[in-house]
Amino acid sequence: MDMDKDRSSPSPWFARGLMLLGATVVGLLIAEAVARIVAPYPMTYSWMGQINGVIAPLPNVHGRHFVPGLYDTTFSFSPQRFRGPQIYTPEPGPDVLRIAALGASFTFGSGANDVDAYPFQLQAILQEHAKQGGADHSVEVINAGISGSAVAEQALWYQNWVRGFHPRLVILSVGCAVDHFTGLFVTDANGNVTPRPTSAVQAAAQETNTVRTLASRLPGFRFLAEHSEFFNLLRISEGRVMSHRRDVALVGNGLPDLANPPQQFQLDELKREAGEVLWLNELVKQSGARMAIAVLPCRENIYDDAPSKWIDQARREYPLVVSTLRDVSSSQGMPFTELSGTLRDVARHSPPLYYHGKYETHPTPAGYRAIAEAVAGFLLEQRLIPPAH
Repeated sequence: MDMDKDRSSPSPWFARGLMLLGATVVGLLIAEAVARIVAPYPMTYSWMGQINGVIAPLPNVHGRHFVPGLYDTTFSFSPQRFRGPQIYTPEPGPDVLRIAALGASFTFGSGANDVDAYPFQLQAILQEHAKQGGADHSVEVINAGISGSAVAEQALWYQNWVRGFHPRLVILSVGCAVDHFTGLFVTDANGNVTPRPTSAVQAAAQETNTVRTLASRLPGFRFLAEHSEFFNLLRISEGRVMSHRRDVALVGNGLPDLANPPQQFQLDELKREAGEVLWLNELVKQSGARMAIAVLPCRENIYDDAPSKWIDQARREYPLVVSTLRDVSSSQGMPFTELSGTLRDVARHSPPLYYHGKYETHPTPAGYRAIAEAVAGFLLEQRLIPPAH
C-alpha cells in the first residue's frame, strides 16, 4: 500500500518545477502590466533585414502594428521589399512615371494600413490628376520608406536596391529632427561626405544580423511581437544595444552618449546629414533621375496642445533641419519644400492629423492624406510631373 501511495504522489522535483513555472508566468504577467502602464511600446512584427550590411525590409512579410487605444493596423512587404502588394517591372514603360519615396516612418506609414500611407495616397492623387487632364501617362509611387532609418541608411538603400527599379523621380522625405548617428558615412579632410567601404559595413553589421535572424526563429516570436508590450520593450532595447555595437565597430569607442549628445556633436551630424543628401543627389543624377526634398513636420511643430516627450527636440531642431536642407537644395538646384505651414492650415479644420499618445505621435490616415496632397501640389507646382493635355 505504501509503495502504491508513493507511486501516485508527484516527486519533489516535479512540484518544484510547477512552482517555478507558475512563478515565471506570474512574473511575466506583472512585467507586461507594468510595461503597458509605465513604458508602453508599439507591438509589431519585426520586418528588418539587411543588404550589404545596411538596413532593408525583408521580402514577403505580412504583420500587425498595434498601439492600444490608438490604432491596430496591418502592413505588408512585397517580394521586392517595398511596402504594399504592388509588383513593379524592372524598367517602367515609356508611358509610366515612376517615383520612389525615400524616408523613415512618416514615409513608411507607421500607424496606417498599406493603402493609407502617404506614398500610396500620393499615387492615387497623381493618377486622378492625370486622368482628369487626359494625360497619356500613368504614375507609380514606390513606398521605399524604412521606419526608424536615417538619411545615411536611406541613401545606401537607394544605392543597394531602389535604383534597380529605375525611378525617374526620387522624393527624399526628411523628418523633423537631426538624424541619429549611424557611422555609415565619413567626412574627409576636404569636407566631402562619402560612404564607408561596403566590406567594413558588412563586417560591423554581421553580429546584429545574426542576432536578429536567430531571435526571429524562436518559437512564439511572432505572437509575442504582435501582442506583448514587454516583449517589444526588450526587443527594442536589444536593437539599440546591437546598433551601438555596430557604431563602435565602425568608428571606435570615441562616441558620446547618443541618448543625450553634446550640441556640437548634433551640429556636426547635421552637416554630415547635408553631405549625405548631396551624395545621394549625385547618385540619383548618375542614374538618370531627379531628386526633390520634402521636410515633414512632427506633431509638435503643428499643434500647441499638451507637451510630449519630444516637444523640445522637435521645436529646436526642425528649423535647423529646414534651413540646412533648404541651403543644400538651393546650391544644387533641387526642388525643396517643408510642410509645416500647409499642415497647420489643414489642421485648423480637419480631424486630428497626428496621434497623441504618450509614445506615439505619428500621422493619422488623415495626416498622411494631408501630406500626400501637399507633396502632390509641390510636385505639380515644380513641374516635376508631366503636364496633362
